Amino acid sequence: MRQGQNPAKLDMPAYHPQRLGIATLVYIPFQEGYFTHSMEVFRYHLASVHQYTPEPFDYLVFDNGSCPEVQRELQSLHEAGWIDWLILSKHNLGKTGALNFILAGMPNEWICYADSDMLFRPGWLEESWKIERSFPNIGMIGAQVVFPDWEEDKGNSTFRQISDPRFRFDQIQPEDWILDEYCRGRGISGEREKIYRTMLLDRVTNVEIGVQAFLGGNSHQQFLARRAVLQKILPLPSSLQLSRKEDTYQDVELDRRGYLHLTTTRPYLYHMGNVVDEVLRPELDRLRLPESSQPLRERKPASSRTLHPVECLLFWLARKPSLRRRLVRLYQFIHRVLSEV
Repeated sequence: MRQGQNPAKLDMPAYHPQRLGIATLVYIPFQEGYFTHSMEVFRYHLASVHQYTPEPFDYLVFDNGSCPEVQRELQSLHEAGWIDWLILSKHNLGKTGALNFILAGMPNEWICYADSDMLFRPGWLEESWKIERSFPNIGMIGAQVVFPDWEEDKGNSTFRQISDPRFRFDQIQPEDWILDEYCRGRGISGEREKIYRTMLLDRVTNVEIGVQAFLGGNSHQQFLARRAVLQKILPLPSSLQLSRKEDTYQDVELDRRGYLHLTTTRPYLYHMGNVVDEVLRPELDRLRLPESSQPLRERKPASSRTLHPVECLLFWLARKPSLRRRLVRLYQFIHRVLSEV
């Protein structure tokens, strides 16, 4: 039996998602061995996302079967406002299986996916938007070079043959510091490092405005794309927990459909891996680390309408614990009285 009336029926506005949604995938099945420092790494990731994203966004975490201790910590961060949407899975769906869930469900116009061990840096979004404005038919935009993409030469096959005078193509060898940082973050050395140091990367320049980008170059660790474009290539293959082939399926499929996959010519993210690199310490010390007991600074709601003064007053009162308790008791009393009418 229903008593009273659901307040949501009184023309209460629904939340209007931000233009940008950022998502990550967390998998920490236990906190020993390989995963000993994974939660610490995730906290640096989370802090960098909030600190260096210059426009409002919604942040989603998909937990892919982590241990109960990690899931409880994620719930605390969600309650403190560091995470907008939190999905807890009992089972590991695999990375691309979780991406199917994320990309099909997020309502934002633009979606940025990043692995939970990626450190964001100032300028990542501004430089990504420059690429979006400077080149046609964008599929995915990356903000960090991933060298194996050039080993396999995926993406942009049609664009390489374009005769449009606005675009100039050349090949360059990346600066030493970019290669040093890339190899250090992934623990790469020996013959594999030598191969990367001899690579020439394909670069395109919009000669009218001077914006440059690498063709291809960042498939699975971070990308920014329109939701409408990503949904055209779903579902991604998802038979394994982690597969390089399944993880880069979107590159091949976007290329087949004629969409571009471009990357910034300098890295605006860093792959931290599973252990905090002390070389990064000065950079990490500038971050405001999230604490589950410390609420994130309040963000303005993304509403398409101006709140009524009474609503503003009620929201303000609700943020005061003692006043909130009094309001709740008043609401309970009014509900009880009206239910008996």
